[in-house]
Amino acid sequence: MMADQILNATGTITKEEELISIEHSVLPDTLVLESSRPYPGYHGHNVPENIAPSDIYLITKTRYDGEDILRKSKKIKKTLKDRFDVSFGHAEIHSQTLHFIRLKNLDCFECIDRIQKAFKKEDIVFCRKKRIKGEALINIQRLFSLKKVAGHIFRNLDNPSVYYFEIPCKPKWDTFKKITYYIRGNIDKYSFDAAIGAIYLKELHDIIRIYSPGLTVDQIELIRDKYLYEFEHPDHLGCA
Repeated sequence: MMADQILNATGTITKEEELISIEHSVLPDTLVLESSRPYPGYHGHNVPENIAPSDIYLITKTRYDGEDILRKSKKIKKTLKDRFDVSFGHAEIHSQTLHFIRLKNLDCFECIDRIQKAFKKEDIVFCRKKRIKGEALINIQRLFSLKKVAGHIFRNLDNPSVYYFEIPCKPKWDTFKKITYYIRGNIDKYSFDAAIGAIYLKELHDIIRIYSPGLTVDQIELIRDKYLYEFEHPDHLGCA
């Protein structure tokens, strides 16, 4: 696979973020969560602070088939003028599992209610309203638009501040958190947020997602090398 190749793929991302319920601009008596900070590990100067919502999670009463959600979304986009991207998955928070439809790249909060109404007409049933705030382990199934920029490194074409690199296998979440905390504390001059995932390119590839505005491919390669070292030497941080 050559560098500069454009790829479209399906896959997953697993990340940890604080989610908080919102009550304005949503369908009455439904549970909608917002990520209070989409990239919590990044502490640089270019943290996104938009008036428009970032990641919005419409919590559904049950788990829906992913292909069905995407078909309904495609149909809704033909009738609504609102711009949005859809993915789906589940979140573990406060010892409960919540299934969701995630909305991203929204222009405004006011369009959430309209999008919910459209999904409701397509027989999607939402969870009833309740107050939630806390750290959640979020698993998202989504589509990727990627550009291969180096041997094992891809760049997100929808967000140039996001890179992905291949790793030999998926680590346990607690091990990944421990390694990430160590690496972030031992790299000077730049900060990043990290998540784990997988993409399907004829076969499954385990990946780490890195968010950090302004990083170069060489810096991403340095981060990858540090992760690979820790995976190959689990005794270093007591991860064996």
